[in-house]
Amino acid sequence: MLAKLEDSLLKILSSPSYRPLNKSEISKELNIPSKKRSELRTLLSSLESRGIIKRIKKGRYVKGSGNEISGTIHFKLKGHAFVDIKNTNGKNGVFIPPDHSGTALHGDEVLIKIQKHYNPPHWTKHIKNQKTKNQLDRRYLETGKSPEGKVIKILKRNNEAVIATYYKKKNFQYAQPDDALLPKSIELDPNQTHEKKINNGDKIVISITNWESRRVCPKGYVVKILGPPNSQGIDILQIIYGHKLPLEFKDKVLKEAQAFSVEIPEEELSSREDWRDKPVFTIDPTSAKDFDDAILVEKLDNQMWRLAVHIADVSYYVKSGSELDREAFIRGNSTYLVDRVIPMLPEMLSNGLCSLVPGEDRLTHAAIMDFNSKGEMKSVRFCKAIINNARRFTYKEALTLLKKPDDNNPFSERLIIAWKLAAKLRKRRFKSGALELDMPEVKVILDKKGKAVGLEKSENDESHQLIEEFMLAANEAVAKHLKDKMRPSIYRIHESPDADKLFDFRQLVLSYGLEMGDPSAPDELQTLLKSIRGNDEEHAIKVGLLRSMKRASYSSDPLGHYGLSKTNYSHFTSPIRRYADLIVHRVLAAVTGSVPGSTPKIEELQQIANHISETERNSSSAEMESQKIKLIEFLWNEKKEAKDSSYPSHPAIIHEVRRKGLFIELTDFFIKGLVPENGLPYCREGYWFDGSNSRFIGSKPKRIFQAGQSIEVIIEKVDFNQRLIDFKITET
Repeated sequence: MLAKLEDSLLKILSSPSYRPLNKSEISKELNIPSKKRSELRTLLSSLESRGIIKRIKKGRYVKGSGNEISGTIHFKLKGHAFVDIKNTNGKNGVFIPPDHSGTALHGDEVLIKIQKHYNPPHWTKHIKNQKTKNQLDRRYLETGKSPEGKVIKILKRNNEAVIATYYKKKNFQYAQPDDALLPKSIELDPNQTHEKKINNGDKIVISITNWESRRVCPKGYVVKILGPPNSQGIDILQIIYGHKLPLEFKDKVLKEAQAFSVEIPEEELSSREDWRDKPVFTIDPTSAKDFDDAILVEKLDNQMWRLAVHIADVSYYVKSGSELDREAFIRGNSTYLVDRVIPMLPEMLSNGLCSLVPGEDRLTHAAIMDFNSKGEMKSVRFCKAIINNARRFTYKEALTLLKKPDDNNPFSERLIIAWKLAAKLRKRRFKSGALELDMPEVKVILDKKGKAVGLEKSENDESHQLIEEFMLAANEAVAKHLKDKMRPSIYRIHESPDADKLFDFRQLVLSYGLEMGDPSAPDELQTLLKSIRGNDEEHAIKVGLLRSMKRASYSSDPLGHYGLSKTNYSHFTSPIRRYADLIVHRVLAAVTGSVPGSTPKIEELQQIANHISETERNSSSAEMESQKIKLIEFLWNEKKEAKDSSYPSHPAIIHEVRRKGLFIELTDFFIKGLVPENGLPYCREGYWFDGSNSRFIGSKPKRIFQAGQSIEVIIEKVDFNQRLIDFKITET
């Protein structure tokens, strides 16, 4: 549909008699019915972002010049910026010199004009003028540099919720954003500052409305007053507002959720497989409240295994087009901050009717899989079911029974049987080329006031691996079934890494004194990961490998998953907290006939995939920030509470050496920071930076600091706004 519409539209725009038309006029010209006008809006937005058309005065459209293109601008601390072009997954952004960024702000959507060192080959397809395209391709191949451009128009400001500090000097009111990539001062509208409630130094949320010229400050107004910077909980509120995360559900959404009855209608019960007398069970973190997966593993007589994975049937409650559905789509996923969960669905569903709590009848969508003695899946079927969770395990409880079986506990044997199958699946997965990138996690323990009072490290032990393998198996089975049925759906994809990124990773590995062959060979990567297991550099190298890879995302195109080494993969197992899974449940129900009805077309699914990939990235960033700020708080409080002569020290490893200092990571808490040159141990004649070998060398006494080296450090300085820590090496 969109392809035909694009051809028709471009034919009109190319007509010699064409006069500029707006959206409404184009719609009439093409005889587009009102129900299809959303597709026209999507097409116009896509063509404009690719520079094929451009919008002029009064919202009218004309053909673009071919070298204008739109994207999101990201500034660097030195003043220059890069623009990520839409639909190119952030590859090889366009370089914007400091004096060519105009009044663009970090995160804005902008229209740029390509000027020199043009397009990398992967997106020259957006340039329609073939002669220009050929010239740009040649120039890129000759120089190897990023294309360079100039901002010519701000398409959309993306700074409606900026965290800043409020100041007032005489009659001038202004804010200083916490984000160092934004202008240092924002002039505030005196009529909208609620000045009686704000004090100098208070943290506020502002919206930047306009910036007319680089010679004057941008202007904005106060959205919300957070309060003094040291107020309880304000650090997490800054992250929430900074990432535009919703704190409350709209009344109409809550009303819809509250309308559901706890009682399941008899006709619904009779239409489902009844598993209530079977001992299905859940394994989740201790603090979990939303249980969306339950399992049962049985050893069959013919040397086969049967695995049943029951997933909460959220699609029964959240219907397409409902208020709950619209809100779930907007949120895209739940966000798990260090002190709270911002759920995708209201609590009465996420922690109530859709949560597979023990002792309560719950509706599920199940994948029933049979495996042979080698762990090969031989058959699968899907059904709508009803269960009653017979036992809720925490990971710790499950691990205890796996390590020390209890003959008096009937679930002890069931756990052991389950682990035997999971171990087979895990061994088979790694044999096929999957990468073992699981890493310990550090959880910050908070008191009732939200203060960081302790740290707890969790390992990826057998209890975690058991659930992980079963969820992977179900996700893979669903993806293969939908692909075989050729029904459009949403897939979880992870593309192969670029060769240059892998080369950089290889250089990182060599800097630690380790050997490595071809990093594009999965066997080589697996050998490396096994060799560093348990070593100080393990975490750093795994993080480096992850950074060399492309980011996993959602797509309507089943491209497979590189890291998991799976040709078919989707997300099916967490519909309480991921909108992607909810869509997959609806598609699967339509394919199997358990719920009749149509599902979204592939164009709509790709738009959904793009949106939820973005919400996932935003949530992930917020989660990491909340974790990091509390880790920093714990370390800083630990230092403040210690006696001056006995500051706590921490083991660390040097990751990288630059002129500004040593970039390190604490090996006990995985916290990164900097040891500036003045934080190095005393040397009478000081240090000099050996750039060719990336190291610092000191003399009298002679000292060398380079990547891969283990050191002991104490915390020296903290910048809570920028989430930065400076360390100092303890004397040895």
